[in-house]
Amino acid sequence: MKLLLENWRRYLSESQEDVESMIQEIKFNSTLALSVFRDDSSLLEIDGERAFEYEVSLAENPNHDVVQKFNDSLYGGERIGFLSPYSIDKLRMMDLHKIKGHNAGFAIKDGDDIVSVHNNSDLKGLASEFMRKAKELGGVRLDHFDGFLSGFYRKHGFVNVHEIYQWNEQYAPKEWIFEDVNVLDSKTSVYSESLGDLIFDDPSSLPNEKIEVVAEGGLKLNINPFLKYNSYKYGRPDIIMRKLG
Repeated sequence: MKLLLENWRRYLSESQEDVESMIQEIKFNSTLALSVFRDDSSLLEIDGERAFEYEVSLAENPNHDVVQKFNDSLYGGERIGFLSPYSIDKLRMMDLHKIKGHNAGFAIKDGDDIVSVHNNSDLKGLASEFMRKAKELGGVRLDHFDGFLSGFYRKHGFVNVHEIYQWNEQYAPKEWIFEDVNVLDSKTSVYSESLGDLIFDDPSSLPNEKIEVVAEGGLKLNINPFLKYNSYKYGRPDIIMRKLG
């Protein structure tokens, strides 16, 4: 039976520092991915595959030169603020794939977890390329904050929503940008269908009590629909854990 993780520390059995570190990592990867995928909307993506040459470092046999280049590529942009969850030592334990001659690439952590998808170059149309290549190399799961990325990852086959971590103000990411997320839009939320079915006239008609709803992927959980709508409206979306369908 699938389980909603409502209380981070109780279920994760981790310290507050560990939980905050994990959330910062998810924020980091979500921010990087947004910078790639928003730039590469359907109008920018190029039909057909383009041949890119990748510089590669594998966890089982790290290439120190590539690790350093990937580090420089990853942190070479202006969009990530002061976040730096991956040290050189942590990067050595990942499979790193950087486009040769450009500050753009992605990593696969723990054999199947897609992270650090980034583009700090002038190249365009890399979103689909990175997803295609990452899946080809064994990437089958990823984590992100609900919003624009939900529609994009769903489009690329990551339709198995197996866990949701509800927003917890205690663990709000540092330097978080509180942007409105439309919880009723299937392109930006895993709750769109279930909450849409509960509206009679406008969002104010949503039930203001905890009830069971079915989120994307058939995941059942207890939420307050009215509070969830307002949480998203004021830039507090949930964390979504996805796998390939």
